[in-house]
Amino acid sequence: MEMKQTPIYINCGDPNGIGPEVTLKALLQLPAELRGYNVLAGVYHVLERTNKELGNPLRLRKTASLEEAGDFDYVPVLEPEGAEAFVQHYGKIQADAGAISAGGIKRGVEACLDGEASALVTAPSSKESLHLAGFKFPGQTEMIATLADAEHYIMILTADDLRIGIATTHLPLREVSQAIDSNLVAEKIKVLYETLQKWFGIEDPLVAVTALNPHSSDGGIFGDEEGKSIVPAIKSAQKSGITVAGPFPADTVFNHYERFDCILTMYHDQGMIPIKMKGFGRAVNITGGLPFPRTSPDHGTAFDIAGKFCADPGSMLQAILTAHQFVKHIAAIGSPTDRNKLAKNL
Repeated sequence: MEMKQTPIYINCGDPNGIGPEVTLKALLQLPAELRGYNVLAGVYHVLERTNKELGNPLRLRKTASLEEAGDFDYVPVLEPEGAEAFVQHYGKIQADAGAISAGGIKRGVEACLDGEASALVTAPSSKESLHLAGFKFPGQTEMIATLADAEHYIMILTADDLRIGIATTHLPLREVSQAIDSNLVAEKIKVLYETLQKWFGIEDPLVAVTALNPHSSDGGIFGDEEGKSIVPAIKSAQKSGITVAGPFPADTVFNHYERFDCILTMYHDQGMIPIKMKGFGRAVNITGGLPFPRTSPDHGTAFDIAGKFCADPGSMLQAILTAHQFVKHIAAIGSPTDRNKLAKNL
């Protein structure tokens, strides 16, 4: 299989959660030709302990360089600052756990920007632990976008052939209406469209946009966000050559999602609910608009089952496979795939 030699950088997330477990389990399920092209970032002794609990199926080895990734029979592990002194407590919110997770993210972004890594995959981190460590971001998406100096970005979720973008991410519901303006919606449409072209290989994506209000506001009876913000944004995008339609009532458009390459939703749960109903446990979170691909699983740290070694690695596996697929397509850019080829291959 032809692919770039620079590895996928996988941050193992909060060391007190299920991140190390699902990462190692996912690596075991990767096709043999992909397994060597990954570098892990995490606490080495936590990963070793996890590997032992799983029956020692992998050979782990500390490294200081991403250059060790390749066709080897071991998995290179980069340790963030403070990892050696870290004391693991399954399910506990800790500042030092947040610092280790953040350190792995920062190093991963730097590696991708410097060309040392081709893509970034992030296992779940605890927002509370990150905040205790001084990283006051709403989530990993916002942190990574800030570190990568990406002014315009979007959260995209995929589950099988369903793809969803989210215009506003980690906002309280009471703030969503105020955040929805024509500039924001137009920006998200543009970034989503370009990501579908560049990473998914869809030459001319068809994007649907949901309404914010019930029944698409019924001509303004149930709100004015559609007329003031969403419709003008759609018309502006259409004038620039983007194939986009809407706004459609969210309670009907998902019944016809196969007609579109992606659906842009207005707020977090409007997009998350259909994705998790469609494919919980195998959905993938993608950050579009970055200079490099970034993926993550569709679940959190699962502190309640951390250390029980019963976590399902399905979503983490799909996140890693998707990152490899994006890298493969970017390397072969210039030969776009048909509209659903990527989804069928994963």
